[in-house]
Amino acid sequence: MRFTINLATKTILNYRRVDRACTIAVVALGILLAGNIGLYSWNLGEMRRLDAETTEVKHRLARPLPPIPEKDQAGILANITFYNDIIKRKTYGWLAFLEKLEAATPDGISVTRLLPDRAKGSLAIEGWARDFKAVEAYLAMLEDSKTFYDVLLLSHKKEALWEQAKGVRFSISCRVKEQ
Repeated sequence: MRFTINLATKTILNYRRVDRACTIAVVALGILLAGNIGLYSWNLGEMRRLDAETTEVKHRLARPLPPIPEKDQAGILANITFYNDIIKRKTYGWLAFLEKLEAATPDGISVTRLLPDRAKGSLAIEGWARDFKAVEAYLAMLEDSKTFYDVLLLSHKKEALWEQAKGVRFSISCRVKEQ
């Protein structure tokens, strides 16, 4: 007996495995489709809610504001001025100012105190110098700088710093240009 099998013409497929794979793919795609539909519907509801809130805010903003009594206006303006002054003080460039002061200070001068007066817009500078010529040079450099103007020597006095050293204590008033 002779058995011959022609393998070239016979198709061998495991239809159960193919059916299982297709079923799993359809189920997975169905789950993804359900998730996407749920996400789409949630996003659509969120967009409608945001549109409703937006129109409500637009209607609130379109209404005229109630008038503010004059006595309250004065208080509000005083508060605004107060807070603007604080902001202006905080934004002042102290480092740049101190660099300009240092550039205008010659050798032989020691600045011991800076007293800004915002009400008058002036600055008092107190310090020590080796001699009066150094104070004169300091006054000239302050006047020549572009930052300081109306420079006045308020006082100067020769004093002994300690037993072997003598110097001149001085006080200067000037105005500072805004930065």
